[in-house]
Amino acid sequence: MNSTLKNLVVLYVEDQKDAQEELVHVFNKTFKKTIIADNGEEGLKKFLMHKKRNYNIDIIVTDIKMPKLNGIDMIKEVKKYDNNVKFVLTTAHTDVEYLLEAIELGITAYIVKPINIMNLLNKIEFAYQEKIDKEMLTDIVEKMKKHNIKKLDDFFNILDDSVEKNRENIYLSNNYTYSFKNKVLMKDNKYISLVNQEIMLLEYFIANSDKVITYDELLNAISVNNDMHTSLNNLRTVIKSIRKKSSKDLIKNLSGVGYKLELD
Repeated sequence: MNSTLKNLVVLYVEDQKDAQEELVHVFNKTFKKTIIADNGEEGLKKFLMHKKRNYNIDIIVTDIKMPKLNGIDMIKEVKKYDNNVKFVLTTAHTDVEYLLEAIELGITAYIVKPINIMNLLNKIEFAYQEKIDKEMLTDIVEKMKKHNIKKLDDFFNILDDSVEKNRENIYLSNNYTYSFKNKVLMKDNKYISLVNQEIMLLEYFIANSDKVITYDELLNAISVNNDMHTSLNNLRTVIKSIRKKSSKDLIKNLSGVGYKLELD
C-alpha cells in the first residue's frame, strides 16, 4: 500500500456500529486522521465544521442507507460547498437503485459489503490520486487562460512546471518523507527542519535519485546554487548533518565514487 495514505484526512460516515468499529481500527492505523460520523446529517455537520476551520478533508467514505440523511443526499450537500472532494461509497447489494444516481454525481468508487479492507484502501488511494490529477489539470487550465497560451511548446512548459509543483512529497527510505512545499523532512507526523544547504543538496539528490552522483557533480551543484566555491569537506559535513537529522542509511556513500539517495 502506498505511503500516501499516511497523509490523508478521511471522513468516515457509517450508522452500523459493528461495521464502523471494525474499519475505524484499520483507518486509525492507516491515515493521518479519521473523522467519524454516525449518519449523513452528522457527516455533513462535521465536514462543514472542518471546512470552516480551513482543515481539509481529502476523502469521504460513506454508507448509502442511513437515518436522518442518506449518503447520496449528504454528497449532494457537500458538493455545494466543495466540488473537489472525492467519495468512496460502501454499499449493500440492495442499494443498486442508488448507484446510477451516484455515478451521475461523479462518485469515484464504490465497494460492496461485506467490505474487503485491502480493496477499500486501494479504492481510497485511487480516489485521492484522481483528486490530485484534477487539481493539477485545473491549475494548468487557469495558467493557460492567464497567459493566453496558444503555442503547443508553451503548453508543455506549463505542464512540466505544474507536475513539478504538485510533487509535494517524496517518500524516502526508513519511512522518511521530504516536503517540497514546506522544505522539511517528516517522519511519524513530526517535522525535521533543515538549513539552506541541506535543502538544496537533498533536493538535488531527489532530482537525481536514479543514479550515483559523483563528488564533482555534487560540489558543482553546491557551488552553482550558492554562487561560491565549496570543498569536499564541506560537502561531507552537509551530508553528515542530513544523516544525523534522519538516518545514516538515507544517503549511501560509494567509496571513491560518490553518493546515492535511497528512496522508499
